[in-house]
Amino acid sequence: MDSIVVAEFAGYWLHRLLHSERFPSLSRGHLIHHFLIYGPRQPMRASDYHDATGDRFSIGNVGMEWLAPSAIILLFCWGVMALLRVPPVYQALSFCTLFGWPILMFSYLHDRMHVEHFWMTRVPLLRSWFLRARRLHDIHHRSVDSQGYMDTNFGIGFYFFDRFFRTIAKRHRPFDWKGYQAAIKRYGLEETELLSLRRCSQGLFHKEPESKRHQQSA
Repeated sequence: MDSIVVAEFAGYWLHRLLHSERFPSLSRGHLIHHFLIYGPRQPMRASDYHDATGDRFSIGNVGMEWLAPSAIILLFCWGVMALLRVPPVYQALSFCTLFGWPILMFSYLHDRMHVEHFWMTRVPLLRSWFLRARRLHDIHHRSVDSQGYMDTNFGIGFYFFDRFFRTIAKRHRPFDWKGYQAAIKRYGLEETELLSLRRCSQGLFHKEPESKRHQQSA
């Protein structure tokens, strides 16, 4: 249980770090997913998950922006356990949990939140929890502040650290077009790169005319 809490804590702060400007190259890799694939103006789900790694180095669909910091965190945790002389069997158990839980939450479950008709929506015991978690994740994807940052709901399946650090948001905020453009400019997310990614909309960066939006809402 302790290892799960540590994994959730590390995942929360790593996800939050990727939405900051501290490591722009890592952030850009993550924000391809947020602005070019499942952006605030894009559908959140499709029949298949759309991988954002493209021709970048990845393991499965997990890019270096997750792999490199995660490896550092695992080494740090292993070093702490070695210094504290934790018995090897508990070290192995903790390491497996610290390795497996993020894969389950931040890879498997996260990706299925962007897939239509995921099996958890048909299981009564899991349906309510999954749909609530998915809605909070949708809010995370669609909420851009005036500076172009996505600053809410960094958890995936569980959001207790969002509640503790007051980054939880339970409602969608109005779309901020200026903030959206600021993010695109900050991270150099160009339409040409969007076109190189498979099955993505060519019109992502074109603001819809007012008349067209009014017709769709009518």
